[in-house]
Amino acid sequence: MVLNTFSALWSSLSRFRHSVVLRLLATVLLFSCVVTLLLTALQLYGDYERGISLIQNRLSDIDRSYRDSLGEGLWRLDRQQLQLELDGMLRLADIRAAEVRETGLVASPLVVRAGQRMTGAVISREFPISYRVHGTQRVLGTLYVEATLSGLYSDLAQTALLILVSQAANTFLVALFIIYIFWRLVTRHLAAIARLVGRYDFRESPQPFCLQRRQPRRPDELDRVVAAFHAMGVRLHVAYLDERNAAKQREALRSAEAANRAKGEFLANMSHELRTPLNGILGYAQILQRDSGLNERQHAGVAVIQRSGEHLLTLIDDTLDFARIEAGKLRLEIVDVALPGLMDVIREIIGVKAEEKHLECVCAIAPDVPGGVRADARRLRQVLLNLLANAVKFTDRGRVSLLVTQTTSGAVRFEVRDTGIGIPPDQLRTVFEPFEQVGNPERRSEGTGLGLAISREFVLAMGSEIHVESGLGQGSTFWFELAPATTARSSIPREPDARVATGYEGPRRKVLIIDDVAVNRTVITELLSRLGFDIIEAANGAEGLAKAQSERPALIVTDIVMPGMDGLEATRRLRQTPGLTNVPIIAVTASPSGIDEKKSLAAGVNAFLPKPVDFGRLLAQIRTLLNLEWTYAARAHSPQSSLPDVPAAAPAPQMDELYRLARVGNMRDIIAWADRMSLIDPQYEPFTTHLRGLAKGYQSKAILLLVERYLEARPAP
Repeated sequence: MVLNTFSALWSSLSRFRHSVVLRLLATVLLFSCVVTLLLTALQLYGDYERGISLIQNRLSDIDRSYRDSLGEGLWRLDRQQLQLELDGMLRLADIRAAEVRETGLVASPLVVRAGQRMTGAVISREFPISYRVHGTQRVLGTLYVEATLSGLYSDLAQTALLILVSQAANTFLVALFIIYIFWRLVTRHLAAIARLVGRYDFRESPQPFCLQRRQPRRPDELDRVVAAFHAMGVRLHVAYLDERNAAKQREALRSAEAANRAKGEFLANMSHELRTPLNGILGYAQILQRDSGLNERQHAGVAVIQRSGEHLLTLIDDTLDFARIEAGKLRLEIVDVALPGLMDVIREIIGVKAEEKHLECVCAIAPDVPGGVRADARRLRQVLLNLLANAVKFTDRGRVSLLVTQTTSGAVRFEVRDTGIGIPPDQLRTVFEPFEQVGNPERRSEGTGLGLAISREFVLAMGSEIHVESGLGQGSTFWFELAPATTARSSIPREPDARVATGYEGPRRKVLIIDDVAVNRTVITELLSRLGFDIIEAANGAEGLAKAQSERPALIVTDIVMPGMDGLEATRRLRQTPGLTNVPIIAVTASPSGIDEKKSLAAGVNAFLPKPVDFGRLLAQIRTLLNLEWTYAARAHSPQSSLPDVPAAAPAPQMDELYRLARVGNMRDIIAWADRMSLIDPQYEPFTTHLRGLAKGYQSKAILLLVERYLEARPAP
């Protein structure tokens, strides 16, 4: 029976052990206890101070009351009288010991004691005993009185116990009353709401719920909780119905996303495969550009091959960039980008396309424009090339232009105009969507529909937005604005170094080239062997590791992705091989990404280059890592050395016109100008022939340099 009662009581307590009611009870009790203890401590402290003061006053009263009688007894050396006086003091409350001691130059001073001195909580005082002799007050001895505090402590303990017991009972009763009211008004209804929530199923239509209580005149907090839960239940049920109806669409979307991921992986793999032949094409194009045995026409042809290969590489990067944009992994490097060099590159690339369609191509920078902008150089070039390529594609006659101006706010505005077919108003919103193309099917077949979508994402990432205005048959205008460069503008852009490295100073160095593709090895071998390096080749990481141990090269150039032992594993083992731990290693790969670069540097390589390999960057890394000094031979076809002099008799108006055409970059009009000058006077033939070659090769900087040299040498009028 007792066990059953105890079990039932324990079960009831277990239900409330983790409830709000129990926590509220504990909080009220804890707070009340803290307040009670503080008040009790203050009360006891006041009583203690009053008790101490009372005892001190009592000791002072003893001195005043017994001073004369003790002085007389001590003068007469009456021990019996002194003992009676001291025994009388002990009858007073809290006095436990008293003593009279004679002072002065006495061999055996008189000492009379009463009571027993105590240790611990006591208060003692010592008073002088004096007596008037012949009209003079003399100090005969001292009175020592000792009072105990045990009585005071006992009174304080009783007071504390009384306060604590009364306050505890009061606190407990108040807490129980609060708990009952709280349970009656709140917790039992919260429990009902919790049961309702536990039974709720969003797939079924929710039923109205009311609390089991008398309804108040106005809705209170509990009514608002119930109403909010009911409204939430309705919304969840409606959302469930919408979700069920849209299940097929979501499944289709997941399939599309899976297809996009597969597309991204496919594009990444295709990029690796396409970069391998491009490495051979661009590699040999760079080697031929360094060959002094080629004539100017051959150099121009090689330059076209190189620019076309670089354009193809740009298209590959565009495709990969779109995959990165879809995956949210696009990274930009915002720097100061010089506008003159950027415009020259764009003019040379787009000029070829415009010339094929007999279009006028104008690329101009306003005089007040700063020397550069804040942007990612490669992405900005992609955006402008995409916009201009579209302008050329959709323009059959007239002109395409790129104008760079400065707005009133100080931003640099890039504006691409054309006189083409225009864009219908209903397609202006979708023209930036992926795979969306305007125009007839013949024009659509010329592209993928990714150019504008990629361009918009690039410009957004650089902090701006592409705008468009167009009308059918009236052409189109695309523009965006970027912040100006933070560095000061350079008045004359620095010309690139025209020298070609032919060797290096010092003893011959061995270079180990590790790559599983023979073409890649051959390209780098061809370049470095011409510079005097002894070349060792290896087709995989294991072979490269073995040859490095036997040949001890001064430099290692390795691919990353190879069958068997890859370049990263080979690098790690080389760094652990005695004698090869400090050999410089350059990693080249056809999968250039930030992750690959970080992995390569972590493995121990000294430099990282993407494929196709830029020989300029490669030679710069070799020079730094091996501390070399190159020996040079000037290019025979350098514009500075190969440009013929302008005939001194050339009319100034015609030369001014040529200067204007050179600044605009209109190669077709430059060729027409050269034809007219040849008809005017045969002595201009060598100059005009060379000018036509430069114009057909879109060597705008060489033409501008030639005309500026003439204008500087022309005598002032």
